[in-house]
Amino acid sequence: MFKKLFGRHKKETPVRSLDHPRDLQKGDALQIGFDEHPEISNSEFFVQKVTGLDLSAKAGFERRVFHLGKTKEGRALLMWIDDETGEDRLAVAYGADQPHVEAMINLDQFAELFAADRDYLVEVEANPHSLGDSPWLASHYTEDQAKEVYWLEADPKSAATDTVISNDESPCDYFRLMSKDKLAAIEAFVFSGGKTDVYFVNYLPLYKIEELMPSG
Repeated sequence: MFKKLFGRHKKETPVRSLDHPRDLQKGDALQIGFDEHPEISNSEFFVQKVTGLDLSAKAGFERRVFHLGKTKEGRALLMWIDDETGEDRLAVAYGADQPHVEAMINLDQFAELFAADRDYLVEVEANPHSLGDSPWLASHYTEDQAKEVYWLEADPKSAATDTVISNDESPCDYFRLMSKDKLAAIEAFVFSGGKTDVYFVNYLPLYKIEELMPSG
């Protein structure tokens, strides 16, 4: 009787398991071990929000983007799971404003991405003085994607986007430059009105994440 009164038989909410970073949700945490990138090395991050990216003309939001806050320099830090090489790996990226882009790479070459009616692939060289200082930077990049994509300002897992266009979706022009070893990339998104977001991306093995911690 006392067990019933004090609820000792009350059914407890099962703890959510989190076995793969692809299943991260807002509020979850992850611990990254030692890494050559000082922005993420030996650091714990909380997923502040999850957004989506449709890269293949409404075939579905292939990329769930985890927003991990900002670096010490105030740059947006993003992560997603990339499987283009046939196996899962981490894609970690940080946002860059124009002065930073100009410091890192040849800006005149990069600007060719946005030239109207061009009929060639853009190639971009890193600035030599930045190459030795930044582990994010490759010496040479070649354009491998240019198309229209959709940003979704909501988690694709919870947004109803299968049959109708969501109010949270924004079309934009997407460009990607990739290094020869496919371990580094630069992504650019050009939105209506000319707003342009640029990210420096590095691809890392999953084992860089030492621990996944579900919220609640």
